[in-house]
Amino acid sequence: MTQKITTIVALAIIGLLVFGCQTYVNIPKQDSDTASHDPNGKTVRTVIAKAVRYAIDEAGITEPVQVMLPANTEKLTYANVLETIGDQAVSPFEEDVPDIAGIVFAKGIRIRGTQGEVDIARPVGDGVDQLVTVYLDWQPLKGWEAFRLHVWRGVPVDESNVKLKTK
Repeated sequence: MTQKITTIVALAIIGLLVFGCQTYVNIPKQDSDTASHDPNGKTVRTVIAKAVRYAIDEAGITEPVQVMLPANTEKLTYANVLETIGDQAVSPFEEDVPDIAGIVFAKGIRIRGTQGEVDIARPVGDGVDQLVTVYLDWQPLKGWEAFRLHVWRGVPVDESNVKLKTK
């Protein structure tokens, strides 16, 4: 019985590796970790697209937004992610860019098995950006789904956008 369980677990691990599932991801890379740092893998693409779509919808942004992905993201990955997000997403590689509401930037991705988190900077108006974390779960037959968003208050995303009150 133990040998059967060991064989099943070994086959499952081999299957995950063969199909390129990224079950442990840190983007950007953290010191001394053994995680994947590839923003171009299928799992990362799916998680980013779902998280960005959730962040845009939750903020009530209806205008087009430029989507920026982590460093070392290939143009094919951009194309896949933007297609998944929908017509509202604008590529940074487009030359004839329509008027945009701002930039949505996927800054950090963490995946631990069936749990994911994506840190996103999104526009909230008047040139101010807001940092949020979108939480996702992977469910059998459903795939990755965003279920919660946390707004980080008091965290300046870009100090040039911070307006100080003066007397």
